[in-house]
Amino acid sequence: MNEVLVAIDFSESSINALEHAIGVAAKFKSNILMVWVESKASIQHLNLTDEANPTEHVKEKFEELVEKYKPQLGGYDMEYRCRKGQAYKEIITLSVENKVDMIVTGVHGSHGFRRFLMGDTANHIIAEAKCPVLTIGLHRTLGRALQAIVLPIDQSLDTRQKVGIATQFAQLFDATIHILGLYTSNVNTLKRRVDEYVKQVDKHLKKNGVKTEIFFEKNYKGAKSIINYSKKVDANLILTMIETESRTSDLWLGSQGQQLVNQSSVPVLSIANRQLIKATPGL
Repeated sequence: MNEVLVAIDFSESSINALEHAIGVAAKFKSNILMVWVESKASIQHLNLTDEANPTEHVKEKFEELVEKYKPQLGGYDMEYRCRKGQAYKEIITLSVENKVDMIVTGVHGSHGFRRFLMGDTANHIIAEAKCPVLTIGLHRTLGRALQAIVLPIDQSLDTRQKVGIATQFAQLFDATIHILGLYTSNVNTLKRRVDEYVKQVDKHLKKNGVKTEIFFEKNYKGAKSIINYSKKVDANLILTMIETESRTSDLWLGSQGQQLVNQSSVPVLSIANRQLIKATPGL
């Protein structure tokens, strides 16, 4: 992992996300690239006086962040960019231009029915990103070491494609991976497929020196099952594949993906597989 992109709006949520990103980048020996996107909403959030120049003010705040956090990167770089336009589009464009390996963004809390809509920037970023996206809520803190990672495995063809990055995280943080086998159907053939996938994943992880625990969720309730299990094992991170579907001109994140991002009490690393795997995939 060479570079991590962090979306910054200088809210408490985005600074918390930056601190998570610093912790990950330090382990992966990666550079940090921060981005602020100018818009009416982001300027209002700065609470500037009428005379203040938004861009100059933002650059000053970025310099303060660099001074504070760069020493934690062990000699790796920490830069920033100011863009103008629609936040999620600019973040995606910058991530592609710089070939970043991961995007980190905070998740601003929402309430009621709104949390299931595609309105917030984080869900848009996940749906369109070309790399994994780590989402972190305001109170999801790295006050303790990353020791427990939840890895949900179901019967879908792409469910094992996240095992590679899960292995890297576990090795670098010396974490245990909790493999969560999800029986999303009562069809015996599909259940046996989940059993086989879990067995393959467990074998692969142990071969790479990763500690594992296995649990099968027979009473599947979507994202709620994953969230409840994560609380049970006191997880620090959930890794999940996400689905997107086309709605008019936008990409919409599947309902389970949205619920995990918006409701999980721990950070969620979302990985989108753009190609349907038609043959038996390797780990």
